Amino acid sequence: MSRFSMDALLPELEALVVRESPSDDASAVSALAHHIVARLRAAGVHAEARPCPPRGDAVLATVGGGAGGRLLLGHHDTVWPRGTLAEIPFRVEDGRVRGPGVFDMKAGIAVAIAVLEDLARRESPPAVTLLLTPDEELGTEASRSLLLEVARAHREVLVLEPSLGGAAKVARKGAASFALTFTGRAAHAGLDPERGASALLELAHCTLFADALARSDAGTTVTPTVGQAGNRTNVVPDRARLSVDCRVWTRAEAERVEAALSAYEPRDARVSVALEGGFHRPPLEPTPAATALYERARSIAAELGFDLAAARVGGASDGNLTAAAGVPTLDGLGPIGDGAHARDEWVLAADLVRRAELLARLVDGHGSE
Repeated sequence: MSRFSMDALLPELEALVVRESPSDDASAVSALAHHIVARLRAAGVHAEARPCPPRGDAVLATVGGGAGGRLLLGHHDTVWPRGTLAEIPFRVEDGRVRGPGVFDMKAGIAVAIAVLEDLARRESPPAVTLLLTPDEELGTEASRSLLLEVARAHREVLVLEPSLGGAAKVARKGAASFALTFTGRAAHAGLDPERGASALLELAHCTLFADALARSDAGTTVTPTVGQAGNRTNVVPDRARLSVDCRVWTRAEAERVEAALSAYEPRDARVSVALEGGFHRPPLEPTPAATALYERARSIAAELGFDLAAARVGGASDGNLTAAAGVPTLDGLGPIGDGAHARDEWVLAADLVRRAELLARLVDGHGSE
């Protein structure tokens, strides 16, 4: 019989969902952070809000000393603007919980709160920390230094992002955004176009160059997404800008693409090019330690009566950052559901209890040597 109950977890989740927390509304994100801090303190957990300007406050909570133990990681910002709750209210229908942010990722937060509350009742709980970032949906720029500092003080990271069809996420693609700016020479398009050096033509050449860097066999995508040039129909454009999105499974592929774009040489020597941006999310690659962590979680899940499969996904999370920092990381431990960033997102109510039990046994060190 589980130590956790649906009767406790559903109200916990509702309290999180009804407090809307859009990423671009720092006051709303901070208000939810303070609610979580107060909730944890009431349960006997040491908890505090950490400002991450210009975004909202992060949540940092510990039991058993925290440092050196296991880190539970998540985020409390969502993609949904304030007022969405009126259109998509919190509700439970046919065993599915609905509401803005319920899947990504307030259900995972509810599970984490339940586990910390359970640990706080013990005389000698294991060392566990919870960190919730306020800007994950925007790239975790404001909270990145805090995230890396906290992660490096722990031996492993358990990410409460939602599972993919029940599977844990053992690999995530790294993500990059590049911008290339081309500077040429303007000229009259009718009188003396030959005197011009077209930034637009160079953008076109570079677009084809970037597209050719993709490698389907390695799962690498390099996608030119936005091109801008010129402002007069009778002028050879002297300025252009190209945006490129890139996704990779491995650090080696990230380095290959970045080096290639950095080394791009314009066809027209009169046009100069400047590269900005890079990989804001390095790939989460499987390591022996991370694989052992997954196998332990899979064994615990089997004891609880369900299969915890392993999935590789294209989307990135804060787990990409902790894995790249060298801390064994297992992602996708949140409840089953679907519809991330979609109006019909949902979480399976029955999975809340099961995921809480799995997480509790993981932080207890169950199944480890």
